[in-house]
Amino acid sequence: MARTTDLDPEGPFRDGMRGLIATRFAAVWKAVPVAVAGVDPEGVHDVRVASRRLRAAMDVAADSFPEAWYRELHAVAKAITSELGEVRDRDVMLAFLTAERKSVSPNESVGIDRLIHRIEHEREGAREHMLAFLARLDSNDVQRESFRRFGDAASPGAATQAGG
Repeated sequence: MARTTDLDPEGPFRDGMRGLIATRFAAVWKAVPVAVAGVDPEGVHDVRVASRRLRAAMDVAADSFPEAWYRELHAVAKAITSELGEVRDRDVMLAFLTAERKSVSPNESVGIDRLIHRIEHEREGAREHMLAFLARLDSNDVQRESFRRFGDAASPGAATQAGG
């Protein structure tokens, strides 16, 4: 099996990975508005899943693109997963505790209610941090740069029109 360093970085592998990375970035950007809206906890989960898939593709293709700009976008993919983790962890804890509360005694539910309240407060802080992070990505035009480098997966011929 050939390693990515053994492959022609200008050849079909790079073109294929450019298209895959464009698709993966598009999935991240599509999921972000739901996470920002904050109505559905699955929005944060969807961004994290999309960013992990993006990171996996970028890990494989790292040797095929210029390090000067690729490294920065690769770091952004990793940061998205990490920065949304605190909110997601609390969403999972809240879902578990809410379900658990239904099956415990009234005395135990008082303690669970306190824990839920504390975790909701922590989640608010984590969400503020997440929103600030996503706003920084927006103000730094990261989405536009990802489209410029890899193509917009929503447009026809995206993988072939991107610059490198």
